[in-house]
Amino acid sequence: MNSGHGRGGDRWRAELPRRIAPRVPGVRTVSWGPLPEQVASARAWCRNGTRLGHDRAYPLMAVLSELHTNALRHSASGRPCGRVRMEMSESRGVFRVAVTDDGAPAGAPHSVPEVGGGFGLLLVERLAADWGWTGEPGHPLTVWALVDPRVPLPVDEVEGAGPQGTPGVGGRAAGVPARRGVG
Repeated sequence: MNSGHGRGGDRWRAELPRRIAPRVPGVRTVSWGPLPEQVASARAWCRNGTRLGHDRAYPLMAVLSELHTNALRHSASGRPCGRVRMEMSESRGVFRVAVTDDGAPAGAPHSVPEVGGGFGLLLVERLAADWGWTGEPGHPLTVWALVDPRVPLPVDEVEGAGPQGTPGVGGRAAGVPARRGVG
């Protein structure tokens, strides 16, 4: 098994990320490896695929970055030879991103994505029009989100809003409906 280190490691690293030919027209697909530094490359892949300015692409890049990071932290995708598959499509100005992990690592408890364990999915909930997941706990899960980059970034009514209007964690912004994360 090649872990990306030592003999043959350079070849393995050179193979990722790997664009995947779309099965459905208009759906961009790519496969990333287990390296945390690839999250930054995934954000660039996302932004380049939107053809939006950075200010409009920010919510989408932030959501994708959180989903990618969660896949690396909470699944076998973050282990040697792990993979993270991403898909992105656009319809009527709304982007759909989907991140598929490698499932639970051997011997690890089977978990499902839910808001409450940290701030990552709270951020996704705040920036996405909707989100959820599909799959069976313990097996590969796909977490998806719908992001409309035309919608202004939410700002908390209470203290806790981040710098320059980025979402904080002090409470739900006015007019932002509750999101669901159901399988």
